[in-house]
Amino acid sequence: MIAARWQCKLRPSRLACGCLCAWLVAAVPGVILMTLPVGGWLIKTPVILLMLAEGWRCYRRLIRRHGTLQRESVHCWIWQGKRWRPTQPLRWLPIGVLLVAKSEQGAALRWWLMQDNMQPDEWRALRASCFSKARH
Repeated sequence: MIAARWQCKLRPSRLACGCLCAWLVAAVPGVILMTLPVGGWLIKTPVILLMLAEGWRCYRRLIRRHGTLQRESVHCWIWQGKRWRPTQPLRWLPIGVLLVAKSEQGAALRWWLMQDNMQPDEWRALRASCFSKARH
């Protein structure tokens, strides 16, 4: 039996952006409050700047994740016109699923698809298509 093809129009995840901001809000003061010997600011300042730069890079990557995502089969996803083959089984949490895949050109994709990336009915349909007995 062939499972119906799943697709949805993704939007940036507010939950993922919120988790990123919460991580930065907790980590930056943690670095500031670290006790270091005299001249510790020489270590703290670059660490804080690196954390903020990485946070900004992650945020920009998160807001660029929008568009149509399709699941052709267990072994084929289509994102931004490229075919992706999962290299690991999907890892499910109640709020998201981790998709680790490789394109035909060799590019790697490691992506948390969050529940709020899509409409509730699209999330339910994705879970149903992934957990159904007919996997091919």
